[in-house]
Amino acid sequence: MKLGLYNSTPRGHAPNLVALQDEAFGALPTVLFCPLKAGIALTALRAEVPWQGTTLVACTDLTRPIRRTALRPMGRLDDAASRLVMSRFLQLLAR
Repeated sequence: MKLGLYNSTPRGHAPNLVALQDEAFGALPTVLFCPLKAGIALTALRAEVPWQGTTLVACTDLTRPIRRTALRPMGRLDDAASRLVMSRFLQLLAR
């Protein structure tokens, strides 16, 4: 599994969102996304992910549905980072 990375700003050069839904659900009007931020506190429900030489933090505690059509694709996380983000998200759901 490789989670998709997106940017929600017109001139953004780095992803600021990661999709938590399988691409098979791409026909749905909204997709679950969590923010990616640099320099934010790491907690038990957040995951550090590498992206082009920097480390971003996936904030699964701030997940929300967003219309994918309003976003620009920026690539994908690797398998290990994708699994880590999803495990943090599932921990949140289990609580």
